[in-house]
Amino acid sequence: METHLTDVEHILLQTQGSLPRLLFVLAGPSGVGKNTIIKRLLTNHSSIMDRVRTYTTRRRRPAEVPDAQYHFVSPEEFRTLALADKLMEADATTVGHDVYGLGSLYSMPADIFEDLLPEKHLVIAEVDIYGMRLLKQRYPDCVTIFITAPPLSLIERIRERPDDHMDADALSRRMQTAQEQIRAAKEFDYIVLNQEDQLDETMATIELILTAERCRVRSGVDLEATLPPDAFDVS
Repeated sequence: METHLTDVEHILLQTQGSLPRLLFVLAGPSGVGKNTIIKRLLTNHSSIMDRVRTYTTRRRRPAEVPDAQYHFVSPEEFRTLALADKLMEADATTVGHDVYGLGSLYSMPADIFEDLLPEKHLVIAEVDIYGMRLLKQRYPDCVTIFITAPPLSLIERIRERPDDHMDADALSRRMQTAQEQIRAAKEFDYIVLNQEDQLDETMATIELILTAERCRVRSGVDLEATLPPDAFDVS
């Protein structure tokens, strides 16, 4: 799928010489397909889109590629980065964010765009509710999308997700986290249901959101500035 710039993006490119970053924040309960959705989006918009890479101390799963979605680091490396103010969710007094209560720490980089090429002006961050609130505070113009599934389907997805640490206590914590996230859905700009076996429909909805937000009039959009100085001269 080849990505074409929207009219608004053409105006910004013509008048400013570059395109400002547009941050899309995706969150939702564990097991609803967020990473699958992001991978498809990155494939569809490979020339202009990239993702925020999170630092974590958890072990890499067999299918995961280092530095593709996560920077896998040791607890010592994580702390060194935190003390150097390189992490958004960890510093000298905060050890990091234990998303699932399993002892593994996570944090977005302090500069979420640190790994991104200039031409990748569409940026996706996959976060939890805490991360969404933090990004909304730091980047008020970001677009937040809550991805979820019908309750029964959601429960099954969480139970069936492969994880070496998924014992009864861990499952209970993930269920509690899912409940907290669903309660927070009203804080988002958009809610999208990823129904079972309907990923194409889900992707179509998210692509519509992306297109609408890319066409939104934002700071710096000046249609008049695209015209020559004498465009309205009638003499």
